[in-house]
Amino acid sequence: MTDDPPEIYVRMGELALGRSPTILKATLGSCIGIAFLWRERGLFALAHCLLAWAPEPCMPSGARYVDQAISSLLRMLEAKPGDYAQLEAHLAGGGNMSQHEASDNRTPMVGQLNIEAALQVLQTQGIRVHSQDMGGIHARRMRLDCAKGSVRVEYVPRP
Repeated sequence: MTDDPPEIYVRMGELALGRSPTILKATLGSCIGIAFLWRERGLFALAHCLLAWAPEPCMPSGARYVDQAISSLLRMLEAKPGDYAQLEAHLAGGGNMSQHEASDNRTPMVGQLNIEAALQVLQTQGIRVHSQDMGGIHARRMRLDCAKGSVRVEYVPRP
């Protein structure tokens, strides 16, 4: 019998809510992982976002888009604007997985667009980013340990 905590793998376009002792995990390339820690309530959440902006402003709950995911996470946590100062945001991902610049220097890569959207939406909501590990050319694993209230990001070795 094992005493390992339950682990939830958050796949592309998904989000998950966790409490101690759960571990929420995602593997990210150009996608962005957005973790919210609400220590006062013992609530934790992770979204795995593929793209920056939803084509429609009132998309249903989900995490396909960064803006949609942040709204969905806040609803999931039942956080109101007065609670936002208690939330910790942690970001990872947004890598340039093709290892080359866009053919047109004026066109940002998907990962960069995701980074910009996450930072902009969080700033607009007044939610402070406590840590970020974004950009570059690496895939990452993001691990949110709900028992410890910690986020760990590690690079995935290239094949």
